[in-house]
Amino acid sequence: MTRFFYIIFALLLLTACDDGDIFTVDLVFDKDLDMCTNNTQSFLIYDTREDPSESLSLIIPRSTNAEYPFTEPTPVDEPLSFTINGSSIRFLYRTYNRTLTSSELCDPIPPSDLTITNDYEAPSGTAFATVTVEDDDNDGIPSDLEGRGEMDENGDFPNAQDSDGDGIPDYLDQDDDNDNVPTINEIDTDDIDGDGDPTNNLDTDGDGIPDYLDEDDDGDGVNTILEDEDQDMNPRDDLNVNAEGVTVPHYLNTLEDTPYGNPGLTDTNIYTRTVTVNFLIIDFNLEILSSDAIDFGTLTYSFNLPEDD
Repeated sequence: MTRFFYIIFALLLLTACDDGDIFTVDLVFDKDLDMCTNNTQSFLIYDTREDPSESLSLIIPRSTNAEYPFTEPTPVDEPLSFTINGSSIRFLYRTYNRTLTSSELCDPIPPSDLTITNDYEAPSGTAFATVTVEDDDNDGIPSDLEGRGEMDENGDFPNAQDSDGDGIPDYLDQDDDNDNVPTINEIDTDDIDGDGDPTNNLDTDGDGIPDYLDEDDDGDGVNTILEDEDQDMNPRDDLNVNAEGVTVPHYLNTLEDTPYGNPGLTDTNIYTRTVTVNFLIIDFNLEILSSDAIDFGTLTYSFNLPEDD
């Protein structure tokens, strides 16, 4: 999903001039980026190094009420771009008199014993951000495998699959078959088959329909949602012993085929989304360090999303 990012990087590597090589600069940053969110006007995205004590920072504008800089994936061939201008969008390299702690770059007032010993800022350049979301609803199944389809010019997925017809596409739905058993609990996260792949589809009744899309998981003729004995909208907590002598929920037990009625659907679809952002910065000059391109690194963060986002 980050193909465009790496294509640009490879082309720049092949075409770099003697005085504009790819910026490796012995700074040896780990490219595992962090972010400051305590400034209402901007986000500070940064990488640090301990020996010597250094930082690389990218500052980008923050929209009103925006909790995070990016929440949706970008098309692979259209990363977001930010023109470095020395004011609202800045790229800086700094060194310090001592090792930074994890939060000191975000402190509005620096500690009295921390001094910037070198301060360089690029007057121009462009930063590209390629945003990817592997599993939009964090249900254990990558979005590409949930029929998300192709992104349109507006960044939407108009042809996304909606298996249960509830108006929430599978890639955003925590319960893809509306049986009140979340998808994350109907896949092989416990590695039952022993192959090390948690995204494998469980198919309890062997009917060719994976449990997370099957309205009747055990094939006993009673839909899973109706096997909720205590009617608490959670079929997983109604247990008895199956033919093998193992205690399992009614909805996975062919010996239990009593319909208890429909308790209704859970009314929330709140989930956590994990965003990965890769940054490429090109055509910058930090006075002591100039380059055609730098792989600035990767920023990863998670946040909760409600049903209607």
